[in-house]
Amino acid sequence: MLKKVLVKVCVFLLISALFVVAGCSKPAATPSPDKPKVDDPMAYTGTIKFAVQEINQTYILANMAKLLIEKNSGLKVDLSTNLTAVAVMHGAMKQGDIDMYHNWTGTALMDILKYEGPRLSREDTVKYVTEKSKEKDNVVWTKPVGYNDTYVMLVRKETAEKYKLKTNSDLAPYAKDWTLAGDNTFDTQPDAYPGWSKAYDIKFKKVLAMEYAVIYTALANAQVDVTAAYSSDSRIGKFGFVILEDDKGFFPFYDSSFVIRGEIVDKYPKIVEILEKVSGQISEQDIVAMNLKYDDGKVKPEVIAQEFLKSKGLL
Repeated sequence: MLKKVLVKVCVFLLISALFVVAGCSKPAATPSPDKPKVDDPMAYTGTIKFAVQEINQTYILANMAKLLIEKNSGLKVDLSTNLTAVAVMHGAMKQGDIDMYHNWTGTALMDILKYEGPRLSREDTVKYVTEKSKEKDNVVWTKPVGYNDTYVMLVRKETAEKYKLKTNSDLAPYAKDWTLAGDNTFDTQPDAYPGWSKAYDIKFKKVLAMEYAVIYTALANAQVDVTAAYSSDSRIGKFGFVILEDDKGFFPFYDSSFVIRGEIVDKYPKIVEILEKVSGQISEQDIVAMNLKYDDGKVKPEVIAQEFLKSKGLL
């Protein structure tokens, strides 16, 4: 009898011990719905807020980013055009109001990072901007898309011939009586007129900040004498303007890239790889041709972006 009781007690204690062990063990981890697997971008959920400047190439590149992200992940991209200047977009990104925008390395170098050293090579500009942006503001740059879009000074052909203008330095005797036009931040950016004027010791009578789309017609109609433009713009050739040589090498290199808030990369690490599908794919000739299509107003930027990506086998 006693033996049976002892057996029952031992069995009871053994079962109790098993329940205790089971209760102490951790349950299998359940993936959080807002933290998708890092190796499966199609599991990503949410919307990326992409700020777009009202500039031809930026509209096109923003649509490329949208197409690439939405094809290769579960994310949606919202394109917003209510912000214009890079400094404003950068501030909005630091506040978490936007997640991504298109930028140029030269603009970040001078306007955001306030670089004051000697002129950097193209490769060193990319490296400096990439490293310092992450270190200073937790901002991630993708590898450049391929083309360099530097500022250039333009004059009408007849002006160049009349005053024998070939370089920026040749403007010195005439600038005090002339008007210069640039984009809506050219008069304030350190990498634009303020820095250029100091480097060349040249001051214009007037400097007009204008919407980028109208600076070419202003020059063509002789409303201004000189225009600061983007070297990739198709309208330079269309209007037959003359590019003056940057003989003092003032303007830095302006490689085009996508800029992403660091927290977004932490949450969606594959987004950089997705965007870099287009890195190194766009030449100066490519962007000039795409800008021309956009400027003619016959093809929407999303169609231009789609056609190019398809031509590269990316869609």
